[in-house]
Parts: sequence; structure tokens; C-alpha cells
Amino acid sequence: MNKENIIKDENKSIAKVLVAPMNEEANEYALEVGTNLRENNINTEVFLEDKKFKAKLKYADKLCIPYVIVIGEDEIKNKKVTLKDMVSGEQETLKVEEAAKKIKSE
Repeated sequence: MNKENIIKDENKSIAKVLVAPMNEEANEYALEVGTNLRENNINTEVFLEDKKFKAKLKYADKLCIPYVIVIGEDEIKNKKVTLKDMVSGEQETLKVEEAAKKIKSE
């Protein structure tokens, strides 16, 4: 894939966003969010392994995935997501549609 420039040398993954549920109860909503992002033509990976949250961020960082969507209890309750920019470290809580627009604009 690198030869064909599908994956740029600096990127180790084609995913533009990693959806990271905080716990097992968040997995269902994480899958819904992942599906929504894919329907918006955003390459998305959903991390469902039972790992510590820090390990999920480290995984995204290692693969140079630019965004992580964090899903916890508050996000499920409010039907929102927390979007973390892995370069700047900034994060904000948004509706899924708003997060998709922000990811696509970068």
C-alpha cells in the first residue's frame, strides 16, 4: 500500500480516527459511532479490546492515527463523543456529526 501511496510513509494506518470506548458498556455505542463515521467516508477503527485507556491512546499514537474518539458514560448519556486531536492534545465534546465534519475538514 505504501508503493501505491494509499498509505503515506508517515502514516502507519489508513484510519483517520480511532474510536476508543472507556469500558465494555460503551462498546455498543462505539460501534454505532464507528458506523456513522464510515458512512461519512472517514476511515475508522474501533478498539474493542479490553485494555487500559492509556494503551488505546498509545496504540493510536504508534500508528499515527490523528484523532481518537473517546466514549464513556457521559458521552453515551448525552449521545455525544469526545474528540481528541492526537497532535495538539486538545479535546472537545461534540455531536457525532460535528466530530465527523471536523475530522473531514483536516
